[in-house]
Amino acid sequence: MELSKEFRDKFVKTLQGRDYVLYGGLLQLARQHGLKRITTNIVQIPSPDNGMYAVVEAEIETENGVFKEVGDASPESVNRAIQPHILRMAATRAKARAMRDAVGIDLVALEELGDVLPQDEVPGPESPEDLILTFGKYARRPLGHVVRQDPAYVGWLAENARDEAVRKAARDVLGRAAAEDIGTGAEGGIEPDERAQRPPAH
Repeated sequence: MELSKEFRDKFVKTLQGRDYVLYGGLLQLARQHGLKRITTNIVQIPSPDNGMYAVVEAEIETENGVFKEVGDASPESVNRAIQPHILRMAATRAKARAMRDAVGIDLVALEELGDVLPQDEVPGPESPEDLILTFGKYARRPLGHVVRQDPAYVGWLAENARDEAVRKAARDVLGRAAAEDIGTGAEGGIEPDERAQRPPAH
């Protein structure tokens, strides 16, 4: 499908030398093809029992017919900022794939990429406490829960986590916890020599 320069300027982004279309661009193209409806059906709700793996089916109807596709998402397949929104991400991927079929475009949607999504393209957690860890003994748990159970571990993350977003969130959570006096004082803190004995964050 031939895309206009105006459309490309607004809805196509280049990442690592490859072009990707934004979800909003797919929606505009679908409307040009006589979009009648977009429906989704949750196939699997994410839970600790299934590894927080979400699956959603989308159905798109245009003047050219009905198109179905499936989208999935898990903490391992999305950007950390999206992890509190895994089900929404699975739905967005399903709809994007169905719309790509409906309009006949061969560009992959940015929203389908997961972990390489630019931060400004995705919703972030409302607070640092909502950030879901994807590694270590507290994988798939929110940072706000971990700081109450093991503040020393969060202190270690604040200094040693490979991801700057995780380090910053850990520092913010520790600061708030200290202000609320929930046990992150001297007894709950972590000494430098103790940090050095911890295993790598990832």
